Amino acid sequence: MKKKILPIIFCAFILIFCLLTIILPKSARSANEKRVLATFPEFTWENIKSGSFMSDFDTYVADHFAFRDKWVGLYSYASLAVGRNGANDIYSGKDGYLIAAPKDYNTEQVTGNLTKLKTFADNCGVTSKLMIVPETGYILSGKLPSQHKDYYDDKLYKAAQSSGLDLIDLRNTFKENANSVQLYYKTDHHVTSEGALLMYNAYCKSVGLTPKKFALSETIYGFYGTSYSKSGLWLKKPDTIHIYSLAADPSDINITIDGETSNSLLFRDKLLTSDKYEIFLNGNHDLTVIENNSVNNGKHLLIVKDSFSHCFTTFLAENYEEIVLIDLRYYKFGGSKLIDEYGITDVLFLYGAENLATSTDFGWLNF
Repeated sequence: MKKKILPIIFCAFILIFCLLTIILPKSARSANEKRVLATFPEFTWENIKSGSFMSDFDTYVADHFAFRDKWVGLYSYASLAVGRNGANDIYSGKDGYLIAAPKDYNTEQVTGNLTKLKTFADNCGVTSKLMIVPETGYILSGKLPSQHKDYYDDKLYKAAQSSGLDLIDLRNTFKENANSVQLYYKTDHHVTSEGALLMYNAYCKSVGLTPKKFALSETIYGFYGTSYSKSGLWLKKPDTIHIYSLAADPSDINITIDGETSNSLLFRDKLLTSDKYEIFLNGNHDLTVIENNSVNNGKHLLIVKDSFSHCFTTFLAENYEEIVLIDLRYYKFGGSKLIDEYGITDVLFLYGAENLATSTDFGWLNF
């Protein structure tokens, strides 16, 4: 009888959790992981015959297994306990930092991406700049665990310099300020508002603009970023988001996204969602147009970008009559027509190092 107790307990455990998985209410989205969870697959003969039903059903069960978040967290902390540096390619660093591990560097991919940007820059007929935001692990190497992969930022910057693109080099600026200012969020891969201010000042210096003066006006608490959601390390403390405003009177600014116009670059309804970072420019969209009616200098900027541009642009909007942002992950209509349509006078390519190195979307930029 004693020999049967363990198998009985095991089977009972599996049965109970299967029943709980069936009975407990299902969520459409995981707040911790910041993603939509799988829906129950369509039960059709074609799906059964092709095998897709069982594959999708496995995904559905994995996403909705009883107490899934707790199991994910348990796995992540167990990984730390046995000597791993983190989970899901997120390092558990010093001082509460969760830092994304670098992806593999593909020289051919990088060269192709930079060539596409250079071709557009050569043909658009206006001043073009490239700004690469260094990886957290490259700048904050002292926060990394002792065992980690090498970051390729220097190699990427060297390739960018060799491409002939006009590069704004942020490396020294970030390194010089890394010990005095928190440049990156601890639970997210983005730079903080302070990091974005450094980017803003570097850009203004590069193109001969006079930077405006901003002051800290608000602190938002309880922000958990994408590094947190990937790591499963649910006991980490949240970040704060700092909001800066013009030291002078506010400008008259309109932002148009998907045909809808707002008079603020800050979307406060996003503070009620799982990704508070989307307060800046309402998150990722294909085409965003910002008009500053308080500026009359004839300057119109096109930013070809990823999400590292969002907080940065809330500062730069004070220096341009108009800023047009396109995200090539969603905008598939080419960038050339925008030059004439919006009277573009300047172009900025702005990407995080990893996205610039790995993106497969630059073909949509064609001129």
